[in-house]
Amino acid sequence: MMRKLAVLFLLPLIFSCGGSSSEKAESGNILENLTYTVDTVVVNAKGRIFDLSMGIHNSSISSDLSTFYHFDIKKFFMNEVNLNRLELTGIHPFTTEGPDGVGFNPPRIQSLGNDRVFMASTGIGAGIFSKSGKKEKSLKFNFREIDGLTQFEEGLITNQVILSDDEKYMFSTTRNLPSNEEVFLYVIDTENKSGKNIALPALNLALESTIWLVSGNSGTVHQEAIFTQLVDGKIYISSTVTSDVYYYNYLQDSLQLFEFPHQLVNPKKTGSVQRQYSDEKPFDLERAKLLYQTGFEKLLWDDERNQFFRFARKPIPDEERKWYERADIYLFAYDKDLNLLGEKYLPELNEVPEFPFFKDGKLWSYVNVEDELGFAVIDFKF
Repeated sequence: MMRKLAVLFLLPLIFSCGGSSSEKAESGNILENLTYTVDTVVVNAKGRIFDLSMGIHNSSISSDLSTFYHFDIKKFFMNEVNLNRLELTGIHPFTTEGPDGVGFNPPRIQSLGNDRVFMASTGIGAGIFSKSGKKEKSLKFNFREIDGLTQFEEGLITNQVILSDDEKYMFSTTRNLPSNEEVFLYVIDTENKSGKNIALPALNLALESTIWLVSGNSGTVHQEAIFTQLVDGKIYISSTVTSDVYYYNYLQDSLQLFEFPHQLVNPKKTGSVQRQYSDEKPFDLERAKLLYQTGFEKLLWDDERNQFFRFARKPIPDEERKWYERADIYLFAYDKDLNLLGEKYLPELNEVPEFPFFKDGKLWSYVNVEDELGFAVIDFKF
């Protein structure tokens, strides 16, 4: 059963952004006359309690957009939610140790076909599991096990790792560590234990803009993210620090860089080349400089419109410039070939929607509704 609630910051009203025309703007910016409505739906948990204290970072959507998987990292089971009926349809236990063990670190999840999931636990390993918790195939590889890699990292291949649709290839990226100076995409043939590393120089800025405060045995970090995504069988790599996006066609072994003529935001962050600090004051100053510039989010694919979308945030500092409570939010639209079609400042929003994805032409994003699992459903009109 669907329940609709009027949440204070997500009222189901029409927000207008410069007009109501659905036609393409004369300026060529298709988002110039954007309007949208927001509704909130809540999942029927059937008497169960979703533990949302850690958010839903360890979650995945099935490729047909019908199922939402949420991994409870405290109780170590996976909730299965039917998004068409908005109800909990299964609870699947997993183990941390043994032949079917996932590992103690919270796993990243990628939904696969036939009720299976790919799980990667940072520094622990990776594997394909049935949703009942049985490990079907271990993909726990050390860098030095893979023939063909010329750039190595210590440990296992688990950083941002994803699996191809045919489950033959794994893709991972360079870890964001002070010792790393270049970003690489690692392409692993899981059947032959062979691979290659591909330089992504436009994303080196992500490493240069990650800074560390080291004091004794403790440390603080301002970290820029690198995203690896699988969209319609294609690999896209991007970062919070730049609007640039790489597209990698692994079947043709071709790499393409996309740069965008943004008008509303700066396309890249600027920052210091010094990556480690021992003094808190200069670290705080540099962190603030990086934090309050525009940061870009992952690409979002809308298969109804056959278009990409993307959010960006520019945090507004508090009085002490220590952190922020709200941000300026921007939305960008691109065609299927990543040509920029439009951009828009969204003054009604003060934060980027959490865990966003497109379903049936509408943008869904996670909301906590009085400790119940809910989704804001945004219907864009332009």
